[in-house]
Amino acid sequence: MREDQAQVDDVPGWALRYDAAEYPRYAVTGDAVALALDPSAGEASLRALVVVRGGEPFRGLDAWPGGFLEWDEDPTTREAALRELREETGVAEPEYLEPLGSYTQDGRDPRQFAGHPDPETGEWVRTGARVATNAYLMLMPRPVSLAAQAEEVSEARWADLYAHLPWEDLRSPAGRDAARRALDALARWAERAGGDARERIDYAFGFGLKEWNEERVAERWRLLSDAGLVAEAGRDRWGRPSEGAGEGMGREMAFDHRRILADALARLRGKVKYLPAALHALAGDEFTLDELQAACEAVAGRPLHRANFRRAVAAPRGGDRQTRSPRLVEGTGRQRPRAPGEPGVAPELFRFRAEMLHARLDPSLRLPFLAVEGRSGDGD
Repeated sequence: MREDQAQVDDVPGWALRYDAAEYPRYAVTGDAVALALDPSAGEASLRALVVVRGGEPFRGLDAWPGGFLEWDEDPTTREAALRELREETGVAEPEYLEPLGSYTQDGRDPRQFAGHPDPETGEWVRTGARVATNAYLMLMPRPVSLAAQAEEVSEARWADLYAHLPWEDLRSPAGRDAARRALDALARWAERAGGDARERIDYAFGFGLKEWNEERVAERWRLLSDAGLVAEAGRDRWGRPSEGAGEGMGREMAFDHRRILADALARLRGKVKYLPAALHALAGDEFTLDELQAACEAVAGRPLHRANFRRAVAAPRGGDRQTRSPRLVEGTGRQRPRAPGEPGVAPELFRFRAEMLHARLDPSLRLPFLAVEGRSGDGD
C-alpha cells in the first residue's frame, strides 16, 4: 500500500467530506490593549499604546496593535496579540495580561464587505471575511520606548487615554466640561428618541454627575454611540466618516477600538479595587503614598481625599485591628530622594504587602472619592 493511501485511510470519513467553503467565511484577530501610567507630567496620566494605521481602511487613525491569527504560528489569539505587539511596537510581553473580551459585531471591520462585480454577470463577488477579534488587557508601570517594525503601521506612540474618552476624566474642569457637553447633547437626543433614553442617561451619567459611578464607562460609550454623537456612529459600511460627525467627542479610533478602550477602562477601574496585582502592575514595586494616590486617580478619573486614602491603603506600624478595610501597602523604611533644592521632607517609600499582592480583596477597597459636582474651579 502506498504511504499517501495509508494516510488517507487513517482520516475519519467526516473529515474527508467536510468543506469549510460551505459556511460563511470568518477571520480571527488578536488585539493588545496595553495601558501604562505616566507620572512625568505632574498629574499622573493614563497612557494607551496605539499604532497609527498606515493603510486602508482607517488610514491615519489610532488602533490597537494587533492582527490576524497565523494558521501555523499562533496557537491562540493571545499569542497573535503578543506577536503583533512585538512587531508593531517593539514591546515585549507585559507583566500583567488578562483576556478582555471577544468582539464579533457584524460590520466591525469594513474588509468584511470587500469584493468586486463579476465582469460577465455584473453580480457582486464577495472576497472579504467577517472579522472577529479577541482583545487582551495588558498593564505596565510606565511607558516604555517604542520601535515600530511592521509595514502596516506608520507610527507607534503612547497616547493620552482620555483624549479618546474625554468625559471620563473628571479630575479637571476640562474633563467635567466634556461630560456636561455630552449630557447636554444626550438630553436633546432623548427628547427625540423617547422610550427609556432618559433613564439610560441618568443611570450612565449619575443623574447629572451627582452620583457618578466611574465603572460605567461601557454604558456611557454605548449611549453616546446609540445617540450618534461619536464619529464611529456616522461611518458607512466602508468605514468612511460622515462630515462633522462626532466633533468635540474625543479622538476617533479605527474599527471598534474605542469601544474596546471603553470596556478596558471599565474593567481596570473595577479591578484595581479588588485585585492588588492590577494596581501593582501600574504603580510598580515601590512608590510614595502620593504616587499611589495619583495612580488610583488617573485610573478612576476622579480625585481622592488624601487623608482618607492613606488610611484606606497603608498598614500602620503594629497593625490596625479596629478596621475591616484591606491594608494594601507597608513602609519600606527608606525615603524617595528629593531633587537638589527641592523643599520639604523626603517622603517614605512604600510597597505592597506580600500577602496582599496576589490576593482577591473581599470586601474590595473603598476609595474615598471627592464629589464630582460643586468642586472649586468650575465656576459652579
